[in-house]
Amino acid sequence: MNTTRTPNTYSRRFVAALSATLALAMLVMTPGQAHAVDGDRLVTHLRIRIITGSDDLRQASNAFAEFSYTALDGRYVSVSQNMNYGANWPNGSTRTVEMELPANVLYKNMNEFAIRFQSGQSNPFETGDNWNLNDIRVSVVLDDGTETVVVQDSGNPYHRFKSDVNTRRAWAL
Repeated sequence: MNTTRTPNTYSRRFVAALSATLALAMLVMTPGQAHAVDGDRLVTHLRIRIITGSDDLRQASNAFAEFSYTALDGRYVSVSQNMNYGANWPNGSTRTVEMELPANVLYKNMNEFAIRFQSGQSNPFETGDNWNLNDIRVSVVLDDGTETVVVQDSGNPYHRFKSDVNTRRAWAL
């Protein structure tokens, strides 16, 4: 049996199927609390990946991660962590450091991330250290384990820390 369908029959089915598909897609793609863009999400720690360039971070020198945020009670809080504890980071090396944060840091209240360099000398005959930072990526890890990149920069070098100048590089968050 051969039936002939009018264009209106197909159009109604097509429109109904398309509408249902679009409605389902909107439900799936609508951001909810599990998405990092929600400013009320708690940040548990930072994951910091650093690539050293052609001038190493010498033994006895230190690289500090500094993070500032506004606490729930309105106070400005800054926390810091030594990332290498005086260990050498050789030319071309990649290091990933985890920085735990205090409780109740909200994503929307993050203010600044910085690297502070402190030149060291393992003996009195060494000159001050310089360090080439070629690449940095900082991710915040949220309370549900999801991760969002908040800092990403690179160059050759991206930033040259010197023993007595350019000892701090900061990024607004």
